[in-house]
Amino acid sequence: MNSLTLGFVYVTGVSWLLCEVCITASNGNWTPLILYAIGFTVMFAVLGCVRLSDRAVEMAGPLFSVLIGLGILVYAFSAFGDSFLGGVLRLVGAAFMIILGAIGLSAVGKGESEGAH
Repeated sequence: MNSLTLGFVYVTGVSWLLCEVCITASNGNWTPLILYAIGFTVMFAVLGCVRLSDRAVEMAGPLFSVLIGLGILVYAFSAFGDSFLGGVLRLVGAAFMIILGAIGLSAVGKGESEGAH
């Protein structure tokens, strides 16, 4: 989570999911926006405010990336009814976030991220 490249991808995923839940809220369903706000607060509390070990933070970043990808994946499957292209683009974005999180989780504890400190 310390590299600028991965940080940019996480911020992009968080922003994308925020756009999706805001569109859902504008259609009258506020539950996803409330859940997003709770998840966003927990994510940045864990990653930035709560004093945790470096290993815990390095594990939390990819884990939240997978959760963001799963959230976008839910919207991808619901988008296929309206637009095939929109569903495919969401599916690709979700797969990218999930794969990035899986790669990050596999690298936790191997010492590969120590150069970013």
